[in-house]
Amino acid sequence: MATCVTVEKKISMSLFEDLKIQAQKMLEPQSSSASISAEEMADRNVKLKETYHYWREFAELIKVIKPDFSDPIHLATIGDMTDMKISNPYSDYRLKTQMNQNFYDEIDYVTMYFFYKAPQEFSFKKEVGALTTRVKDLLWRHGIVHTAKELRNKLERVVEVDFNIPWQVKGSVTVTPLAQSRILHFSLKNIGKLGEVEFEMPFEKINIIFLDELSKLMMGQDNRFWKLVKS
Repeated sequence: MATCVTVEKKISMSLFEDLKIQAQKMLEPQSSSASISAEEMADRNVKLKETYHYWREFAELIKVIKPDFSDPIHLATIGDMTDMKISNPYSDYRLKTQMNQNFYDEIDYVTMYFFYKAPQEFSFKKEVGALTTRVKDLLWRHGIVHTAKELRNKLERVVEVDFNIPWQVKGSVTVTPLAQSRILHFSLKNIGKLGEVEFEMPFEKINIIFLDELSKLMMGQDNRFWKLVKS
């Protein structure tokens, strides 16, 4: 009986090892096609550093110039924010970490933050209902700072919501390299208008022209940014 058990274990282990070998063979072509060389990874890292330095200098210029953003930013059912300025720009990056320690000099992501601002504000009251819920959802979805004070009647029931919305919209661009890939992932939030857009580009296509056109889009100037993204 002991001999049979030993044989069964050997057969089981042999099958398990065979499956492991088959799985590894299946994965090898995928890994080799997805991976990039150390030289390409270094070039990709350089491109991310160049992007950060571009945005850092761009932010310093914006602080001095304080350019206008003439396009209205539309808040559905509320109104348009107009005659705003671009302010408080800030560029940052983070290195990859492992066990809470910096992982060599490899960049994990690069981000540019800024605000569209004007001194005005929206101040209004709305009865509790579907419209109030839609207004709250709109503001939270786009990260717009606001207050929404609930107003109660004599029976302590909420009957209205008193909204106060400063004309301040935070925009951001975040660039993240995909693991073992030449591809950079872009996440744009509230750039030129409310909303989020994501797309991916090979790192070698990110150059001064690309960043200039993205900056024009951010500033509400004529640009061909989306043509570059689709090309």
